[in-house]
Formats: sequence, C-alpha cells, structure tokens
Amino acid sequence: MGIRSAACAALVVLVVQQPPPRPTQAQQRPVFRGGTHFVRVDAYPIQDGKIVEDLEAADFEVLEDGQPQTIESFDFVKFDTFTPDAARRDPGTVREGFDTAADPRHRVFVIFVDLAFSQSTGAFKSTADISYVTQPLSGFLNRILGPRDLYGFLTSRNSVKDLVLQRSSAVTQEQIADMFRASVIDRDDADALDQCGDPAVAPVLESLKARHRADATYSTLSALVAQLGSIRQERKSVVLVTDLLPRWRPDRSLLEKAGVRLPQARMANGRPGTGNPVQNEREDGYCAAELQRLALIDFDPRYRELLRDARRENVAFYPLTPAGLQAPAALPGTRAVQSAADDFRSLASETDGIAVVTSNDLNAGIRRIADDLAAYYVLGYYTTNTRWDGGVRNIKVRFKANGNPIRARRQYRAPTQDEINALASGAAAASAPTVKAAVAGAVAIATPVEQALTVLERASRPFSVYVARTSAGLSVVAELSAASIQAGRWKDGADVAVAALGGSGETLASAHTRIEPGAFSAVVPLAADPAKAVRVTAQIGGATPADDWVKLDPPSGSLVGDALAYRSSNRTALRAVAGFEFARNERLRAEWPVLRPLDRREVRLLDHAGKPLAVELPLSEDPGKRVLVVEMSLSGLVRGDYVVELTAGSGSAVDRRLLAIRIK
Repeated sequence: MGIRSAACAALVVLVVQQPPPRPTQAQQRPVFRGGTHFVRVDAYPIQDGKIVEDLEAADFEVLEDGQPQTIESFDFVKFDTFTPDAARRDPGTVREGFDTAADPRHRVFVIFVDLAFSQSTGAFKSTADISYVTQPLSGFLNRILGPRDLYGFLTSRNSVKDLVLQRSSAVTQEQIADMFRASVIDRDDADALDQCGDPAVAPVLESLKARHRADATYSTLSALVAQLGSIRQERKSVVLVTDLLPRWRPDRSLLEKAGVRLPQARMANGRPGTGNPVQNEREDGYCAAELQRLALIDFDPRYRELLRDARRENVAFYPLTPAGLQAPAALPGTRAVQSAADDFRSLASETDGIAVVTSNDLNAGIRRIADDLAAYYVLGYYTTNTRWDGGVRNIKVRFKANGNPIRARRQYRAPTQDEINALASGAAAASAPTVKAAVAGAVAIATPVEQALTVLERASRPFSVYVARTSAGLSVVAELSAASIQAGRWKDGADVAVAALGGSGETLASAHTRIEPGAFSAVVPLAADPAKAVRVTAQIGGATPADDWVKLDPPSGSLVGDALAYRSSNRTALRAVAGFEFARNERLRAEWPVLRPLDRREVRLLDHAGKPLAVELPLSEDPGKRVLVVEMSLSGLVRGDYVVELTAGSGSAVDRRLLAIRIK
C-alpha cells in the first residue's frame, strides 16, 4: 500500500458502541449572551508528569490581557485507555467525524511524519531514521487510544485535504509499517526537478529539492493548524515526527550553481512555447521559475508564523526526533543538530507541548506524550473585554492560592463587530420554534466553487473517473493516478468497462475500451440521454482490478456542455484528464462543446475561495470541432487549488461552467 494513497484514510474517530457520555457543564451552559463572547480554556495542572485531579473551579484564576475573568463553567475530562479495534464503529459521514471532534469530551491529535527530514547526519553520512520510530508509534496508538479519541495520521507527502474520517486504526498501523519503504523507494513531487539540470549540478539540485520538500512540509503543517483550529476552541495536538524543521534563509548562490537561464522561445510539438523540443529535455520556463522560487524562499518566517498560528488556534506541538542522540563528526554538524533541537524545544514550549529530542529511548518519550494527553480541565468564561476588533487576546491561568502558572490555552482571536452582530441575529432568529426546527435540520449548502473543487479529491484513488455531458450523450474519462503510474500498476495496459445508470438502477448504455500501455487514460463515449443518467460506473481490469463510480447532478444550462480537459508537457503527449492534479511543468487544455450559437464568452481564473485572479487566460473557438478552448501553461501558478470559470451567453441566456484544478 503506497503511503500517499493509504494516508488519505488517516484521520480517525474512535467511539465504542455504548451510550454517549453525559453532556458536560461547559456544553450545557449557553455560549451566547447579547453583546458578549464565551471563551473556553483547557488547562493542564501537572505534578510529577501527571495531571493533578480533584481540583475545583475555585482553585483556578483566569486572566485575559491581565484582567481577571469569572469562571462560568468548569469540567474535568479524563480519557480511558485503549479500546480494541473491533469495538469501534465508523462514522456515517466525514462531516459526522468532524462534528464529533468539536465536542471537548473527545481528544483530538494528529501524527505528522516528515518522510524527507526524518534522517540524521550520522558520523560520516546521512541515515534514514524512519525505521526507529515505527514500533514506538504503533505502541503509542496501542497505549493511548480510547473510546473518545479522534486522531489523524499524515506524512509530508499529504495535504490536509487527504484526511478521511474513520474509526478503525488497522489501516494506520499498516501505513506506519510502510513508511520506511515509502521514504526510501517512492518518488515524490520534488523529484520532478531532476529534469531541470545536468548531472554536473546534481548536488545543487538535491539542495533545491530539499527546499521543495521543506516548502511542502510547512504548507501542510500550516494548513493543518488552520484546519484543527476551525474544529473547536479546546486543545488539539500534533505529534511531529522529524529530525529537522528547516529555517533556511534565501540562497541566491544556488541559482548560479544550477546555471539557471531565462527560457527560450521555441516551437514545441508544433505549438509556440518554451524549452527544448527534443524529448526528455527540461522545459526551461518551468525550471527557471521553480528553481528561482525555491532558492529565494525564506523559511525562518515560515517557522515563526507556524508557531504564532499554533498558539492562536490552540494547537500543541509534540516534536519527536527519530534520530535520537546524534554524534556528527564535524563541528558544523554538531551545531546543526543542536540548533534543530533548540527549535523543537521552542516549538513545544511556546505551544505547551513536550519535545522528545536527543533521546534514544523513544518509547519513554512516547509515554511522556501519552501521559500529558491523558486528561485536562475545561474552564469557560464570558470575556469582560467587549471591544470587538478581531485582535489577539492573551490568556493566563494560574493557581489562585499561590499564583503559580498552569499550562493552558494562551491566546484567542476576538470576534469582529460584524461577527458579534451575526451571532446576535442568529440567536434572535432561533427563538422562534419553527425557525429552531429548521435550523436543527439544516445542512450547509456548498457554493458552486466548493462543489467544483470536490472533483479534486478523486485524484488520490488508484484510477479516477470523470464524466462530461456532450450534445451526443456522455464522455467518460478514466485516468490512472500518479501513484499507480509510479508503482507500475497496469503498466501493460488495462481493459475498462463503463455504464450509465438511470434513477431505478437500470442500465441506459454501456461500453468498453482499453487504456494502452503508456497512455495512462482513455475516453469512452456513451450514447445515453444526459437528462436521464444519474450515475456512471467504471471497472478496470488487469492483475489488480478496481472500480469507481460518479453521481451525476441534474443537467443545467443549454449553451455549452461540460469540459473535457487534457494534460501535456514537453515529456508527455496530450492525454485526457480525470484526476485534476497537475505538476507545474505541465500544460492544461480544456474544451467545452458549444451546443448553441453564442454572442459572448469570457473566461477567468479563480482561487479556491472563488476570488478572481489577475491571470489572463487565452480563450478561442474551434469552429471545426465546435468547442471553446483554453490552453495555458501552469508554470506561473503556485501550489494550490484553482477554478477555471467559463461564462457563455446567447441573448438573455447565460451558462456558467467551472473546472477545478490542483497544482501540486
């Protein structure tokens, strides 16, 4: 099982089949009064490495920006020991898992393993250290998991969007066992830089690839902190497994050593473009832009921003260095190890975690982390500061008797006046019984952009399926994932069978095709009525068969059909896309079939929130094929999710089509 595809199933909620725990005082107490804001603070009074139990609200004192606050609610939450995997039941939906995490009676933590930087300098050469941590991590799960836990498992090759909620820990144990193989054998996104230099500059490229991986690590950790912060106010924890969290500064000398040059204009495969038209040569435009970006990244602010955001979102870091006690032969290596350890200690101290560094007894360190997460107190108060300015407010908790400090949540962001007004409006509206019932049954409605972005989650499957409505019926695209291609799955090609189903499960149309060796995708036309088809299934054969299906929304619009997208680069021919993840050295071609004559058309590039970007997209019409075409290089876009928005009109009729892409 590949670590990237497996880790997508890693955020796990554990709830045994027993009556739910009784609501705590903090939950029962109302969290809104007109013009006020309720703040919950988790506190960890520790003595001899253990939580101090049997304390009361009168034993605590809470200060916000130095001003005493009145404790309105008080709870002690203690977590049970390990519950067998067979006693756990998967949540019905992903949303149910996150809703469970919002309850302070559930413990929330994520294990994050950096595959790139979990290696020690050694006395003379670097050594991969992942194997040292597999048994302690497995033991950690076996030791700590109880009936009210939610935990996640990610590696540096994941994004936060790879988290999928489940309750069984069996998959995670398999992932942990597979980490060493994945870190040594599997290629990652940084390896695409191999095309950007000659063998003579290989050491420089390795340095730039390390910066690429550090950039990915910081991006995922920052997004993880934001995601955890959105779940609830109370403590969330991250067990960070790595030997280094880089704080490198910009290094222009890497550009000179790599021989970066400006791209040259050429004809590439009959199209105006950049790079050498000879097969397997690098694309100069992509390489120049990417190498310059990597060399000029300043990682020191990234470290400080991560620490700041973790404090604000109440996310505690527990760094764990798998290398243990290191003994580099040279003084610079010793200083580097000491500096990394100091950074981990600061990260843990500033976020109220524990750093397990420079220790060869990882099991003992894991036990310390488990003990630290065993219980906590939840204190709730209505803030006396009614300036709703959106600023950061500092919290201190101490023993009332002697003034000694207690580890606790340190900060929170105050709401703005608009947020307070919206909350007040919502509270007033909810006073009517009919509105209460409506709110209780309400389900959040995704925006069109959010709905378009859901197609990106299919790229992590062994193969992806995409369905486009056309004037002749349906076009089904089946594409092998990048992980399947790298693993050599279906390297000899595979047969594909697709079918369109109606509302009662009846087959409207079916067809077969073959993905030829080296083609990696195929387009299958289906002569089915787009208005009647509600679901399309696909099966792929071979030594490792798999299947997938797509639910079809009711058709909308009559001017243009759904887009068919294609990827290409100087190293690969044009091929149809079903998993919309792209590398920055690739090109995108999108075609929308024109169903009726148009008198206007416009295309824009949006960010993941639907905000238009200042990027000009070339839009043309192919009258022979009767399609609108956008073809663009992706080298100018940073990692992230985007949406291509096409608006077409004819008289008073207007169609809007959205196509989501991810740059990895």
